[in-house]
Amino acid sequence: MSLAWRRQVRNLAGRLGVASRAAPSVVQTRLFSQGSTTRILRSDVPDIIYHFAVEEYLMNVAKLHGPLMYLWRPQPVVTIGRHQNPWKECILSQLESDGVALVRRRSGGGAVFQDPGCSVFTFISPSGAFNIDRNLDIIIGALGRLGIEAEKKGRNDLTFEGKKISGSAFKHAPDRGVSLHHGTLLVDTDMMALQRYLTPDKRKLQAKGIASVGARVMNLRERFSSLDHDAICDALITEFREKENAQGVAIEDLTETSTLAREPEFEAVRNELGSKEWRLGKTPEFSHRLETRIDGVAVFDVQMKVVGGIIDEVTIFSDALFPDVVDEAMRVLAKTPYGRTGIGDALKTLRPRFASEEGPLRTLDAFSDWMFANVED
Repeated sequence: MSLAWRRQVRNLAGRLGVASRAAPSVVQTRLFSQGSTTRILRSDVPDIIYHFAVEEYLMNVAKLHGPLMYLWRPQPVVTIGRHQNPWKECILSQLESDGVALVRRRSGGGAVFQDPGCSVFTFISPSGAFNIDRNLDIIIGALGRLGIEAEKKGRNDLTFEGKKISGSAFKHAPDRGVSLHHGTLLVDTDMMALQRYLTPDKRKLQAKGIASVGARVMNLRERFSSLDHDAICDALITEFREKENAQGVAIEDLTETSTLAREPEFEAVRNELGSKEWRLGKTPEFSHRLETRIDGVAVFDVQMKVVGGIIDEVTIFSDALFPDVVDEAMRVLAKTPYGRTGIGDALKTLRPRFASEEGPLRTLDAFSDWMFANVED
C-alpha cells in the first residue's frame, strides 16, 4: 500500500461525512471506523461508475472487520466483465445511438444490461469470512419474504419458475484480504434492450438450448405486479440483519455530496473507470487464436502474437467469474516459448497461487488442460 493510501486510511474516519436514513447523527464517521463490524449502505446515485468506484474504494481503503451490504440501482447501461471484448459482446453502434453507456467492471462475468428496473446488491467482507452461498441465501431469503421462491442455478444465477432473475460476479483482493460479490435482481428492466444491445456467445446459446438472450430471463414484476426497488431493498435489509445478527445496524446513505465522493483517490478511480481506454481496452494483432466454451467454467478467446517461437503478446477475452486467474495467465504466458511444454509449464506455476480457492483453481486447471490439449508444438 502506498504512503498516500496509508495516510488516507488514517484520516478518513474523521472526514467521511456519511448520512443515515435511520439516524443521521449516529453514523457520520462509521464507514471507515477501526471498530466497525457489520455494515449496510444504500445509494440513489444513478451513475454506475460511481457505484463501481465506491466498491473499489471500500476494498482498497476501508478496514472491514465484518460483512458489508450495499444496495443501489443505475441508469440504463451495459456493463461487461473485466476480460470481455466489447466488440464481440455488444452492438456498440446501437448503444451510442440510444445514449446508453458502456462500462467495464473490475470483476469477471458476462455482459449485462442494467437500468432502474434492475436492483443491485453488493457484498464485501474479509476474505476469511467470505461465502458466496451465504450471500445467495440472503438474497433467496429476502425474496422469500416477498413470496418469491427463488432457486440457485449453475455457478452464479438465481431462477424463478425456471427463468433467470439474478446473476452475480466476484472479485478478490488477496493483498487486502477482502472479497466482493455483486449481482442483479430483475424487477422491471427493459427486456427488449437485452436483444438490442447484447450479442451473446453462440456457444452459450447452443449449450443452453435457447433461441435468444431474452428467452431465459424474466422480470419479477411479471408475476408480482406491485414489486419495486424499495420493497426489494427493505426485504434484503431485514434478511441481512437477521442472518448477520445485526438488528441495530443503521442504514448509511451515500450521495454525490458525501465526503467519500470528493476524496482524490475516489475521484481517480472514478475517472479511470470512465475512461475510453479502460472501457474499450485493446485488441492486439495476433498470429495464433484459440476459442472455446468450457461447460460450467467460462468462454475463453485466447489471442497470441508469436514471434520467433516466443509468445510476444497475449490477450485473453473471457467471462470467467475469477478474473485474477485470467490476469495471471496472461502474465505468465507473455514471453513464454509457444508450444505445449512452454505453455503447460508456465500455467503450472500458478497452481500454488490459487491452491486454497476452489473456484479459481478449478478455472485455472480447466483452462490449462484445454490449452495443453489444443496448442500445437
